Amino acid sequence: MREKITSIIFTAILAIFFALVMIFPKDEQASLQENRPLAQMPKASLDSVFSGEFGSDYETYLTDNVGFRSKFVSLGTKIENIRGIQKKVNGRIIDLANGSKLVLNDGKIMEVYRKNPEAMAKYIDTLNAYSDAFSDKVDMYLMLAPTQIEFDTSKYRELADSEKETIDTVYSNVKNFKTVNVYDKLKDNTDEYIYFRTDHHWTQRGAYYGYRSIMETKGEKYIDIEDLKLVKKSGFLGYLYNQANVPEYSEYADDIECFEISKNYVVKVKDKDLNGNPVHYSTNIYCYPVDDAAPTYGIFMGGDHSFAEIDTDNKNGEVALIIKDSYANTVIPLLTNNYEKILVIDPRSFDGTVSELMTEYEIDDIIFINYVLSTTLPGFIDSIAGVIK
Repeated sequence: MREKITSIIFTAILAIFFALVMIFPKDEQASLQENRPLAQMPKASLDSVFSGEFGSDYETYLTDNVGFRSKFVSLGTKIENIRGIQKKVNGRIIDLANGSKLVLNDGKIMEVYRKNPEAMAKYIDTLNAYSDAFSDKVDMYLMLAPTQIEFDTSKYRELADSEKETIDTVYSNVKNFKTVNVYDKLKDNTDEYIYFRTDHHWTQRGAYYGYRSIMETKGEKYIDIEDLKLVKKSGFLGYLYNQANVPEYSEYADDIECFEISKNYVVKVKDKDLNGNPVHYSTNIYCYPVDDAAPTYGIFMGGDHSFAEIDTDNKNGEVALIIKDSYANTVIPLLTNNYEKILVIDPRSFDGTVSELMTEYEIDDIIFINYVLSTTLPGFIDSIAGVIK
């Protein structure tokens, strides 16, 4: 009898705990820590319910919007770190709960790239669908950026697949795209501060080589980096630092370099709040922290937005549509030197279509700016496919 009562009490405690976790407010820090928009409540329809799509999307929504999500993610990472991880700071390999790996070596935290041939084929097919839909109306560009481990010279480089091979495969199989070779410029300048130590992004110094490569592919003049004003903010601890959960790596905190153009242009944003309701507001292409707060990658463009529009003083009539992941955030401010208007969509949260934008705006160029790991993420690729028309 006592065992039965104990079992009932334990079950009741678990039920109350999980109910409270779902009732507590959404964890806004989780979106910042994971560097992505969290899933929104899906809309139910007869088709989506009976096909199982609604159930799957609702499960994702619940998982993303659990109270204290960031605390659970951090706890999970700490548990992973305890299991078989060497205690020394350098020369560590961390297996994350999502199946990916991080390398900690020489003061750097690096993602380990592993190719996904099925996802890459889907990525190529998706870009070719864009080509079929729009290449007769606009010029189309694709820039895939490699990550830091591609140029690492330690033994840990052997853990990763060749990003160059993936980039070359994608470039050789997309139709009617002008492919942008940023790889060689980065390879030739690895002695510069082109990648963060604690984050998976390139710095704006690295992104400058992306901007320059786009302009060279277009056959247009680019601004010299020496003609830009350098503003530096110290103390940045990035996404990979949070993922790795290694407080000792705080000594390798990054500087965020911003290469300012002539004007801190306004970014007009259409986005959604945490409840999925539409919101409109303005930010800037550079959003500096106030009161000596630690900088974040949100310095660039204010972070990721569903849709953003930037009007510049360059009255050349050129309009670009950027289809992006967060690697583009450091490139877009530099592109304001060459376009009169820049439209930006993050397909992960954008609820319109490119076809609608093509009707509303006189777009000259569609530019995909992604990092190479985007070719391994089926969910991200589905989001790109979902906003064509």
